[in-house]
Amino acid sequence: MTMSRQGVQPNEVIDRSTKLRFRWNGKRFSGFEGDTIASALAASGEHIFSRSMKYHRPRGILTADFWDPNLMVQVGDDPNVRAGHRRLESGMDVRAQNAWPSLNRDLKAANGLVGRFLTAGFYYKTFMRPQWLWPTYERVLATFAPGGKIDLDTPHAYHDKRYTHPDVVVAGAGPAGIEAALAASSEGASVLLVEHEHAVGGHLRYSSDAGDQAALTDLRAALEASDVEVLTDSTVTGRYEDNWLGIVQRNHPIAVERLIKARAKTLVVAPGLIERPYVFEGNDRPGVITPGAARRLINLWGIKPGERAVVFSANAEGDAAVADLERVGTEIAAVIDGRTGGSVSSTEGSSRAVEAVMANGDRIEADLLVVAAGWTAPTSLLNMAGDRPVYDPAAARFFPSDPPSNVLATGGLAGDGDLDRLRQHGAETGRLAASRAAAVRHRLQARTARALAVEGDEPAWAPDERTALGRDPHPELYRADTHGMVDMSEDISSKDLVAAAHEGYDSVELAKRYTTATMGPSQGKLETVNTVAAIAEARGETISQVGTTVWRPPYAPITLGALAGRMFEPVRVSSIHPWHEANNVSVIQAGQWLRPDHYGDPQAEVRNVRENVGLIDVTPLGKLDLRGPDVPKLLSLLYVNKWMKLGIGRVRYGMMCAEDGVVLDDGVTGRLGEDHYMMSTTSSGAGGVWEWVENWLQTERPDWQVHVTPVTTAYASINVAGPKSRELMSRVCEGVDLDAEAFPYMTVRQATVAGVEGCFMWRIGFTGELSFELHVPAGHGCGVWEALMDAGSDLGVGPFGLEGQRIMRLEKGHFIVGQDTDGLTLGPSTGLGSLIKLDKDDFAGKPELAWAADRSLPLIVAIQPDDPDVVPEEAAQIVRGDTNEILGRITSSRYSPTLSRSICLGQVEPDLAAGGTKLTVLLESGERISATVIDHHAHFDPAGERLRG
Repeated sequence: MTMSRQGVQPNEVIDRSTKLRFRWNGKRFSGFEGDTIASALAASGEHIFSRSMKYHRPRGILTADFWDPNLMVQVGDDPNVRAGHRRLESGMDVRAQNAWPSLNRDLKAANGLVGRFLTAGFYYKTFMRPQWLWPTYERVLATFAPGGKIDLDTPHAYHDKRYTHPDVVVAGAGPAGIEAALAASSEGASVLLVEHEHAVGGHLRYSSDAGDQAALTDLRAALEASDVEVLTDSTVTGRYEDNWLGIVQRNHPIAVERLIKARAKTLVVAPGLIERPYVFEGNDRPGVITPGAARRLINLWGIKPGERAVVFSANAEGDAAVADLERVGTEIAAVIDGRTGGSVSSTEGSSRAVEAVMANGDRIEADLLVVAAGWTAPTSLLNMAGDRPVYDPAAARFFPSDPPSNVLATGGLAGDGDLDRLRQHGAETGRLAASRAAAVRHRLQARTARALAVEGDEPAWAPDERTALGRDPHPELYRADTHGMVDMSEDISSKDLVAAAHEGYDSVELAKRYTTATMGPSQGKLETVNTVAAIAEARGETISQVGTTVWRPPYAPITLGALAGRMFEPVRVSSIHPWHEANNVSVIQAGQWLRPDHYGDPQAEVRNVRENVGLIDVTPLGKLDLRGPDVPKLLSLLYVNKWMKLGIGRVRYGMMCAEDGVVLDDGVTGRLGEDHYMMSTTSSGAGGVWEWVENWLQTERPDWQVHVTPVTTAYASINVAGPKSRELMSRVCEGVDLDAEAFPYMTVRQATVAGVEGCFMWRIGFTGELSFELHVPAGHGCGVWEALMDAGSDLGVGPFGLEGQRIMRLEKGHFIVGQDTDGLTLGPSTGLGSLIKLDKDDFAGKPELAWAADRSLPLIVAIQPDDPDVVPEEAAQIVRGDTNEILGRITSSRYSPTLSRSICLGQVEPDLAAGGTKLTVLLESGERISATVIDHHAHFDPAGERLRG
């Protein structure tokens, strides 16, 4: 097989003025913009592109498109790239897969010498016993595994998802598909046209016929002028209930791949037909290609496929390939007509020469054998819709039988005809699809709550009055008088399938799984019908009697990245973050947020807050703006304590429990006005609490007058803490009296801070110090922070991070939901049983909490190791003496610079919760230490004198 670049072709898609350089197996090559990897290599004279999976036979171009099983390559760290489809890019490092030590000299080809022993089911029969040897078998077999190499350190690329609800989706942009899209759009339908290849046009793209090219030009111009949305290099990969479609888009300008989830009111299936190989001895030899491959190489990329060709043709596509080959100077050694009984029996020769052997023994020397034996109808989307295709022996292919009324087929999948007839059928199908989509649209709108009112009555369901396409006769050509490869992806021959049938695997579904035929990268696109034909022949039945396999999603492969989509947890930072970055911050990821962990020395930060004043950025705290006369009812429903009498300007702590009584979240809520409240949540619970609130309002209490607005990111939040915090606040605040009596603990005030209006602050003390929690409009966050730092320079003001805050809250004995609690921690276990008001009307979790009130539950307690220098690991187990009986665990632990000792919180059995109880803690090292439960949660200032200031 000798391929070379020819002169400019009328329809070529390459830009010869833009040369792209790349590497192939370490050697330098070049191609043009618009080339695929395979076409660029073919133009440079390469003829072997891969080695087969099992026997490592040399493989060349077969179909020169997405489904070519012989063109799987490695590109950089991306394995299993389809070189027949992937566009060439400058700087690509392309390498062959499944070959050692090199593609041209693959020592693993020795497998072919024992091929007769590697029959179907070989692995099942050989490596089952003795079972203890399986690890050895596995290591050996792994060295023969095909495919490329995965680099686990590859950076994560960007993938995306999109949701859309078009009236009509057309799968396939050949002439019939384009006409269907245009016709549906002209009827007022919103249309999404999805094309698998890089450009619309189907077989017209690689046709050299002047009429075909004129039609293609007209169709493309009509699309440009229409409202049809066109996706190229994209595939409808699956059809699910009610036309829920998966579409993979491979040419998104930003994403590596994008998964589009479309709900179509009607689906038009117009994928065209796929050329089917012919089974004979040597049919996988380099130089044996389909007519479509020959025409693509010539007309799209200007490549002469060979110098001397034999063409086996049973249809017009093969005849057209003869004309194209002659036009570029390929000598036609022979044309064998399959319609009159001609056949090819086998091939012989080297990788660059193909000697065609006829059934009568005649031999024809050539370097190219073009085989046009028929088509596979890709009925997969129809199969997914519940339709089972029906085989027509006169046309030698499968056709749709009875798809659902909201799924319509057109083009070659539905029948045959000249170009005008196919376009006419496509247009009729588009109009029918639009009419039925209009009826579905009316019905959906009429039945959807809060949708716009529909106009008029629902349109009648349009009958299918299309004129059916004909079916051209075609000889049934599946296998010659010799055996050859059926599935080139898996190295499965017709002999393997016959043997499987004789072993009892005579159902096509069983034979498929036993032999792995149709289970490779092509997923049956080329080999399904040949597989069915081989089984039918072995069983002495017809193809109709055997039936076909069921095609399931996905029709084309989708990367795991596309299935996952973009990160739905974006990294979030506060408006103060630039200041942190400029001031030696060490960040920690807390949920979605990057937060300051410390600024070099968290112990020193704690001491500064205890002695002077410190600032911490607490922007991630959840904030929900609640308005309406029924807000107290909502708070009483969600929190375990009482809220009906909260005064204006007051703040109250509350704990939320789920309906099973498990602690859900905690925080404070303040009343800013008559019907205006601000709820705060934990940083990690912000989104979940918002959903929890909305769920109750929308499903259980839709009559309550409450409006909820999440404002977490609308405010930058700063906690000013320390004995000098009031002095610092007095220097930047206006319009508020900061005196302890005028602004006491657990109250809220609104003020102007550092010249910024619309701020509010509350007096709370998570750190255990006098503190003011400021909430300022987010855009002013950094300015207010800097103003506080400037104003407090003489007071010793300094920033402190999350680590310092956690030390101080632990000194104060404040538990953290999700840290000191878990998914089984009921409300009473927190030690705040008195907060739970069972005398209230019904509230979330009340039945379970009432049950728990009389039960013996683990309790959160404050613990101090007897050795003040030992800090137990968090999650260290509390055990009974020298046994391994678990009695609890350490939930939080730190070294306290204030107390100069280690301190902890933990959960223990209730009989161990009393102050003074001695505990045994099992460390990760295996050492056991003694510790003591203290009387109060607070290790520091249990009376709360400091925070009340």
